[in-house]
Amino acid sequence: MKRLLTVILIIALILPATVLADLPDISELSTDELIQLSRQIQLRLFSEQLVNGVEVPPGTYSVGEDIPAGSYRLETKVESVGYVIYDSNKKPIGSGVAGEYFETMVIGKLILEEGTMIEIMYGPFTFFPYAGFFN
Repeated sequence: MKRLLTVILIIALILPATVLADLPDISELSTDELIQLSRQIQLRLFSEQLVNGVEVPPGTYSVGEDIPAGSYRLETKVESVGYVIYDSNKKPIGSGVAGEYFETMVIGKLILEEGTMIEIMYGPFTFFPYAGFFN
């Protein structure tokens, strides 16, 4: 029994060290490189969480930096929420609304292209990956 406990303790002490050994060394990265790495991490986390939905609060977001480019289904649970999409010159190129007030809680398909911006107003949207009519 003592041997079993000893082996378990040794494994428990070694395991965290091996996990930490796999982490990249970022101590030599510049501030710009760290910012770029942070954006890449945020985009990856956003993409992985889409299956369960990612709630995006009101604000203005850069597509390709804050939100990955792609096709989305948007849902809301609030009375009124809207969005405006801007091109790279900050010219509005699309908009929409949803919510209880508008008697629709879903934007069925929204395509966000790299380099555009989306402004969400009045409340949050939950982003899901667009998977056709039956999602």
